[in-house]
Parts: sequence; structure tokens; C-alpha cells
Amino acid sequence: MIKAIDEIPFPAYHRFPMEIYRLIRLPHCAATDFVGLMISGRGCPYNCTFCYRLDEGFRPRSDEGIIEEIKLLKKDFGITFIYFCDELLLSSDDRAMRLSEAMMREKLNIKWMCCGRLNHAKPEVLAAMRRAGCVFIHFGIESFDDEILRNMKKALTTETIVKGVEASLAAGITPGLNVMFGIPGENLRTLRQTTDFVVKYDNGAQVRNIKPVIPFPGTELYAEAIRLGLIEDCADFYENKHLNSDLMTVNFTELTDDEFYLALHEANQSILMNNHEIKQRKLIDMLNNLYVERNIDFRGFRQT
Repeated sequence: MIKAIDEIPFPAYHRFPMEIYRLIRLPHCAATDFVGLMISGRGCPYNCTFCYRLDEGFRPRSDEGIIEEIKLLKKDFGITFIYFCDELLLSSDDRAMRLSEAMMREKLNIKWMCCGRLNHAKPEVLAAMRRAGCVFIHFGIESFDDEILRNMKKALTTETIVKGVEASLAAGITPGLNVMFGIPGENLRTLRQTTDFVVKYDNGAQVRNIKPVIPFPGTELYAEAIRLGLIEDCADFYENKHLNSDLMTVNFTELTDDEFYLALHEANQSILMNNHEIKQRKLIDMLNNLYVERNIDFRGFRQT
């Protein structure tokens, strides 16, 4: 495991077809944006029972290294939107504030999105991130039930989740509502609570869905699956059980497999239909902006 990650050179961007890669579309990405993907650090200091990461601790990059790489992407490839796709840019109040201030000080003038923890999603932190160009934060919520959150060692409560999500929306940042179903102790009631939560706070920026939990080898949840006889070994996991990340690997609940899938179908139908209605309203607003307001800056309904 490399601890001094600032000593690792930047990716060899010139070896990649960046003119193609930069066309990836992300939430709040304008038709004129070019997107670059980066990491701000490696690892995570938390110990969720389902997490696939087996390395311990959190290894952040320096603010200076991050800023330098952003400048390179802007200068050489015209990047205007950065996706920090590592697990945890918002890993502490201090780090998020410091990096945001550095971005503003350097006048980078970019939009960006990242991943973060809801216990650090505080109004003053989010306000600084928004001023620095942040438009979207992926949050690992997983379940909207306090008992299930304790079972998975998430180190969050439903109260913390609501406060962080509402503070993000108030700051003008879309919260990515990442949730799943199937942790030991889950049932139809906990699934309904999680579904209602996603529907309530979805602002239409990105399609969400509830995925079944996956007990990756090496995790605490995998050990539980072995103990319960749901998985034989690592080969059984990869060759027979984990065939698609949107389908069940093993069933930890008291529901039958058919009941499990029917419940997920109904939950995700509610989420997708709600998202579709939000998008319809946004398209009608675009029509009004074009034909009623006669906005000459209109550039079409599709991302190109």
C-alpha cells in the first residue's frame, strides 16, 4: 500500500483519448462542459460492514497537488468540470474548507462534484464548497432506519442524514442519495422508509435506485454470509453468487427471493416515476424559457 500518494505522478493523460473521455455527462453538466476525473485521496477512516475496501486508514492528497492537477487538466484539455471519484473528499470540516478556499484563491473557475460524509455536511462547510464550484456530493446513506444503520456500523443516524441532505440542498448542492437494501435485519418497513426518503429529497439531477447489498470477500458482511451458510467461499461468491450488482448476491432477510425482488421492483418503480415527473417539469420549464422568455442562449434539449 502506497502511503505517500503525493509522490505518485499524475496519470499519463496524453496517452488517453481525452477528447472522448471529457464528453462524459454528469449531474449539472452543461452542454458546453468538458469533464475530467480525478481522485483527492485514497481509503476511508470508517468501518462499514459491507465496504469493499480492505486497506486501513485515509490517505489524502495535498491541496497543492490537487490544484496543480486541475490546472493541468484545464490548460491541456479544456476541462471545466471535475469529478473527484474517490470515496471521501468531504472527510472532515477542515479539509473541505481548506481545499475550497484554495480553489477560490487560485481562481480555478470550475464546477466539481465529489463524495462525502453526512456528518461533515454542515452549512458553513457546504457554503464554502458551493462558492468554490461544488454542485453535487455523493453521500453514502444506505438506509433510512437507525437500527439498520447501527447494524452496518455506518456511524450515522437518520437525524444526521436529514440535516446534511437539507443543508446541501439549501446551499445549492445536489445530494447524491446512495441507498441499498438487504442488510441483516431489513424488512419491508425499512425498505419503505428508505424509498420514501429518496422520493422526498430527489431533485431530479440524477436517476437513483436501490441496489441489493453485496457482501464482498474480506468484509464483515462476507464473514456473516459464510457463518450463515449463504456463501461457501470466495470462488462461490464470484462464480455463482455475485453475477450482477443490481441483482441479489445472497438474501440476509426473512423475505423469500421472490418477495425480495418484488419489493425492490415496487420501491424502484416509485423512485423512477418520481424522477421522471421531476424531469418532465424541468423540460416544460425549458420550453417556457425558450418560447415564452425567448431566451437566445437556449442550446437544445439534449446533452451533446
